[in-house]
Amino acid sequence: MPVDSSFVIDLEATTAALHELRRTRRHNRLSEVHWIDALYRVYMVGLATVIFVMFASSQLPTNRLSVTEAADFANQAPMWLGLAFAVAVGVGLRSGGRGGPLVLEAPVVMHELSAPVPRSEVVRGPAIKQLRFLAFSGAVVGAIIGELAARRLPVNPVASIVCTAVAFALAGVLASATAMAVSGRRVRWWPANGLALVIVLWSAIDVVTKHQTSPMTLLADIAFWPITFRILAVVPVVLVLGIVVLALSRIGDLSIEHALRRAGLVAQLRFAVTLQDVRTVVLLRRQLSQENPRLRPWIRIGRAKRRSFIPPVWKRDWQSYLRFPLPRLARMVLMAAAGGLAIGAVWRGTIPAILIAGFALYIVAYDAAEPTAQEVDHPTRWESYPDAPGAFLLQHLAAAFAIMVLMGVVAGAAATVLVPFTVVWQIGLILIIPVSLAAAVAATISTAMGAPDVAGLSGLGPDMMGWVMLARLVIPPIIVVIALLPMLNAGSDPGALNTTKVGNATVYALFAVGAAILYLRTRKPKHL
Repeated sequence: MPVDSSFVIDLEATTAALHELRRTRRHNRLSEVHWIDALYRVYMVGLATVIFVMFASSQLPTNRLSVTEAADFANQAPMWLGLAFAVAVGVGLRSGGRGGPLVLEAPVVMHELSAPVPRSEVVRGPAIKQLRFLAFSGAVVGAIIGELAARRLPVNPVASIVCTAVAFALAGVLASATAMAVSGRRVRWWPANGLALVIVLWSAIDVVTKHQTSPMTLLADIAFWPITFRILAVVPVVLVLGIVVLALSRIGDLSIEHALRRAGLVAQLRFAVTLQDVRTVVLLRRQLSQENPRLRPWIRIGRAKRRSFIPPVWKRDWQSYLRFPLPRLARMVLMAAAGGLAIGAVWRGTIPAILIAGFALYIVAYDAAEPTAQEVDHPTRWESYPDAPGAFLLQHLAAAFAIMVLMGVVAGAAATVLVPFTVVWQIGLILIIPVSLAAAVAATISTAMGAPDVAGLSGLGPDMMGWVMLARLVIPPIIVVIALLPMLNAGSDPGALNTTKVGNATVYALFAVGAAILYLRTRKPKHL
């Protein structure tokens, strides 16, 4: 049967039209950005980076390690860095199992993927762009870490910066490429999560046994080439290149339904981030990761007796915790362990790690403040409560504080990896109560603030409005950091801990927590 040539689609012409359309869109988008605005953004990012590097450099110990100590460090540190890389790859695998990591715009999904154009041509461009961006971001982070490490290690600073930048760039590319490979082949979430667990456990076994067998550990060893060169580290480089080719070969077979869903959620997420609506950001992120509460609680709480002395708020809070899904519980434990490791690094002389510890515990506390967030999500019900709104907020602190005490125990257990147990329990007994309370209060404040009143803040002027918006984001985690600061007075000698000085400094941290509690007490429903 003869074929009508009028119905034959010229794929080369449609592909060329697609590329021309994208060039035009990119030109129009760039033409709307004034060069002054672009220069200002670069200036602010560069200034923040320089300030961070200078602050971190000033807080690091000034004494250099000897050649023997540097060699011992190069034999132990790759396992820990490899574990961090394994976690990043595991996150990528979980994202790929849910349809990630690419976030296409809704018009691209609706029109370009449905057009008579090969899907690989539509998706390959954004995929390469994401890989390139992650390689650049990883190289920048690695270069900063390499520069800071060169101040203590007897190595060439240029070699340290280059090798660390290469290692982090390859790790970023690998995390994204594995996600693309899983998404392009439409692997279900449970095989993807199983593979992520295997990779993380393999690197964790390397940490425990102090051997270098995991590909992530070998990849991390590139950062330590200026100290000890191992040729086996070339193997993961070939692995990364192979996974990138594997990912791009089938990237066009991704699920359109997942892509459209992610496009809508990410668009809302970006809008919420612009408005600094933290609660909406959290809810959208959970929808993006398909993190839903359990239909059945882990443990069912029976009905309380009529004359029970247990407050209803306490029971309702624990009913919320018992419906937490397993990924959320695992994230809380991992973040608490990360905070404990950062605290151990602080005690061993890496003072800037206290910011990492405070932020990690703050993230854990944000999940612990979920019952308060549930109240905030229904502001119209507040008028029916007999108590004042601020007093009702404070009633939720008890359960969040109890959860943070448990997470504090997890953090203390993780800190014993870097700190002697005698040091952990002596300092932990002093700090676990104020730090847990500070984290619970800080997360509750961030949750209760809700979205900022842009109309009210606009009267302050653009400069003051920017500082107020920044303070809304920074002050809650800073409260947790303030509660951790007394540990700096303990000293570095395990046999001569100054616990008295730590206890005295804790009083000042309690003042900050008390001020935060008073702020919560004055919260009004219209501000929630």
